[in-house]
Amino acid sequence: MPAVLLPAAAQDEEKPRWFGPSDGRSTTLAYGIPDSDYVMLHFSCAIGKPVVNVNVQDEESSAEEGAAMHVRLSAGGETVEFSEKARSNEDSGGKDVKGYLPLDDTLRAILTATGELEIVVDGHTQRYDMEGAAEPMAAMIAACDAPKPAGDLDATLTNKAKRPLQSFVWSEAGMNNFEGGDEFDPGPLAPGASWTFTIPDGRKICTYDIAVIFEEEECCSDPLPAGTQNLCKNAEFVVHD
Repeated sequence: MPAVLLPAAAQDEEKPRWFGPSDGRSTTLAYGIPDSDYVMLHFSCAIGKPVVNVNVQDEESSAEEGAAMHVRLSAGGETVEFSEKARSNEDSGGKDVKGYLPLDDTLRAILTATGELEIVVDGHTQRYDMEGAAEPMAAMIAACDAPKPAGDLDATLTNKAKRPLQSFVWSEAGMNNFEGGDEFDPGPLAPGASWTFTIPDGRKICTYDIAVIFEEEECCSDPLPAGTQNLCKNAEFVVHD
């Protein structure tokens, strides 16, 4: 049968490119095909937080799940590096690695450079043409630099239990409506470690029920109640056994 020729616009829709959606709380810059599972590179920034979340996909990686992977980003004569644990990507058959980088002068220079962005993951080199990245990149950086919403509540969860924590959720005290939550990234929260999180518009409520899931219970357990606290008065919530 003869090949079916798609219109040029439809063909362009199937090509990887830079795009930058926003959900009102964070702004993203990604390289891949919008509205698909094919995203090779992903940057994001929460409004008012000068930290860039970076997720890189390496289709060639044969690293074991949880093994340390080293990432180097270079552009415009500048370089930043980080190492984090490998995560399996079922769609590509390779690995993902996610890091958190402060939006300092070096990273700004890399993200706003023209020409080519080079990313090396455990010796595997990926190169991305930055054409088309300028506008969504500027929007992402603007989100990082914007003032934090006045009603947001920043709090810290500290794990003083003997077991790692996989995730936690919160609800307005007494409402049993655990819709808000967070999963520790890039992995479980070890005993003695802390994690800072933000509850959007949380200062309107202040007092929350907190429930947690320990690492070994992730599969089949509901979150376990960990306590109730006014996080506006005391922004550190401590989890005990």
